[in-house]
Order: sequence, then structure tokens, then C-alpha cells
Amino acid sequence: MNINTMLLIIAALVPAVWLCVYVFRKDRVEKEPIGLLLQLFALGALVSFAAAYLEDFVLDIIYAAFESHTHTMADGTVVMTEKVFYVYNFIKYFFGVALIEEAVKWLMLVQTTKNSEEFDSLFDGIIYAVFVSLGFAAIENVFYVTQYGWGNALARAVLSVPGHMFFGVMMGYHYSFWHITDKAKLMEQALQAQDSIVPAAPFSSVRSIVLSLIVPIAAHGIYDYCCTLGTIWATVIFYAFVAFMYVHCFGKIKKMSDYDIYTSDYAEILIDRKYPELINK
Repeated sequence: MNINTMLLIIAALVPAVWLCVYVFRKDRVEKEPIGLLLQLFALGALVSFAAAYLEDFVLDIIYAAFESHTHTMADGTVVMTEKVFYVYNFIKYFFGVALIEEAVKWLMLVQTTKNSEEFDSLFDGIIYAVFVSLGFAAIENVFYVTQYGWGNALARAVLSVPGHMFFGVMMGYHYSFWHITDKAKLMEQALQAQDSIVPAAPFSSVRSIVLSLIVPIAAHGIYDYCCTLGTIWATVIFYAFVAFMYVHCFGKIKKMSDYDIYTSDYAEILIDRKYPELINK
């Protein structure tokens, strides 16, 4: 390995590491164990390989479904009509890329942390999801940067790597509320067993579960679709969307950090809101 390749690898890893440190410092209530965070980062990197193989398989199927709508030019280039290309690109990037990448990250996140004793504050869902996403982004970035060089390293440092972090923030935000709602549901069941409250429709985490997966998939799909379409309007939407994600997600990190609270305390707040009669007892 020559010195230029080594420097490119370092350049590819620095954005992900820097963003991990940034989010770690925002964990205000109780710092997460370094070992757990390194595990999540490593697992995110690991599932990137699984996602790549699965994407190859699914993208081949998607292309085969559209192959009858292609024709080959004299120079051997395979093209589609404009309308068909728009549809193909949508399916390719929303279902062949975004769905797969966010689903494998989501599965690894939930499998590793949902029942962890360390998951005890509002901000934890964000930091866990971000570390998984940035582990994924780090390995992906190494492959792209070592292949395409320094210009690609700079572009991906401000677009692709933060993009994966932003998808993680969106995932982690709803993941935290899924976890808290589940905790409130357990408290509610205990109170009902003690006849302390009148039975009511139980807390449901279904909405948060769905949003924790659908929102990052949608954001990832919009990002990839607009980035690759090649039209002026798509390029404008892409950069506007990236600017929105910077403002929205860094704002979300700050807000969740500033208002961080133990999950048990937040669950009790949800119980008190639903059963105000408990406050007067």
C-alpha cells in the first residue's frame, strides 16, 4: 500500500470519526460506554458488506424488469427513454438502495440495543443510530475515496458521510420514542394490575416503530434519487434537501441533547399526561 492510498483511507475515515466524537459530546445525561459505541460502529461497518451483496442481487432484478425498455446505441451505450429512466431510478434508489441500507442498519441497531440496560435516556436512541450509520458510512467512504481520489474525498466529507449521520438522527429520534413508549406501556400495565388506574387504550409504539424505519428510508431515497438524476431541477432539489438536513438534524441533535432525560422519567411524564388523576393521589 503506497502513501497516497494510506492518506486517502485516513481522509475517508476522518469525517465519520469526527461526527461520532461530536455526537458523543452531546450525550449529556449519562455518557454511553465506549465499548458499546465501538461495537455499534463496527457492526455498522460489518453490515455494509451484507448490504452491498444484497443490493447487487436486488438491483439485478430491478434492471431485468426494465431491460425490455432499453435499447443499445451504436457505441454500445444502453439507454432508456426519459420517463422510463425516471421510474427506474426511483425504484432503484428507493427500494434497491435506501430500503436495503437503512433496513440492515435498523435491524443491527434494534438487535444490539433495544433490550440493553444502557438504553436509559432520551438521547441514547440518536447516539446509537448515528454510530451504526457512521460505521456503515466509514467503510463505504473508504471504497469510494480510494477508487476516485481526493476530489471525491472532499465531496463525500460534506455530503455522503453527513448524509448517513442525518439518516441515523432521523432513525434514532423515533427509535428513542419507541423505547420510551414501550417503557410507559409496562408502567401502565403495572398500574392497571394494582387497580391504580381505570383501564384505557394502552400505549402503542407502532407509530414510532414504523417512523424509525420509514423516515430514514424516505430521506435516503430522496437524497440518492435527486443526486443521480442528472437534471437541473433534481440538482437544485438535492442541494436544498442537503441544506435542510444540515439545519434540521443538527438542530434535532441540539434539542434532544438540551432536553435529554432518563427514559423512566419521560415514561412517567407520559403516564401523568394520560392519567392526570394520579397526580392528585
